Amino acid sequence: MRVLPNFLHIGAPKCASGWLWRVCKEHPEIYVPESPDNVNFFTVHYHRGLDWYKKSYFAAVGGQKAVGEFSNSYMMFEPALQRIARDLPGVRLTLTLRNPVERVWLQWAHSHLKKKYGWDPDQGRMVPLARILHHHGHQWFRMWVEPGFYALHLGRIFRLFPRERVLVTLYDDLAADNAAYARRYFEWLGVDPSFRPAIIGVTANADRGTIDGPHGLPAEIRAELRLVYREEIER
Repeated sequence: MRVLPNFLHIGAPKCASGWLWRVCKEHPEIYVPESPDNVNFFTVHYHRGLDWYKKSYFAAVGGQKAVGEFSNSYMMFEPALQRIARDLPGVRLTLTLRNPVERVWLQWAHSHLKKKYGWDPDQGRMVPLARILHHHGHQWFRMWVEPGFYALHLGRIFRLFPRERVLVTLYDDLAADNAAYARRYFEWLGVDPSFRPAIIGVTANADRGTIDGPHGLPAEIRAELRLVYREEIER
């Protein structure tokens, strides 16, 4: 009998979800689908139905205590959260958040390196990051800046899910001691917290050299983004 997940990691993008997926993949009491890429069932593929979801991603579950998947899009998409609340009663949600200004830079830089999501093949370059603050740049603003409005996203989440079923963690804690971070995550999922994955000690989404280096986020954009996020951070 195929099962549905009992936990979902729902964001935020560029907050080491790939690293966390590998941590979960190694744990013998956790099942996650083979690919670390976002599943995005409750956003993109919901019309295919729950049976398709189970068959496509959870057919190989073999009695693991924690069964989950990783989709950063769920945090930001109200219909996805509503679908999850309706179709997965009792599901637990996890999120990792990081400095939202750094997160913007990392997502833009990732797109630049991969030549996607804003790459202009005719010009041979990315849409400039400054475009997010242009009066006609709302589509780029939504793509790169909106994921960092954490108070907005958490407000939606807590309207649909009780707080005791939502684990919100910080990337700074992961970066400072990823062994302790993984142990806390395992404890919250109810699996053996003493298990030590081989990836422990490997840096997850290191950023300091890139962000603060000469080719990093321009100081004037950094300063304006701090103003963009100030109200959200205070909330």
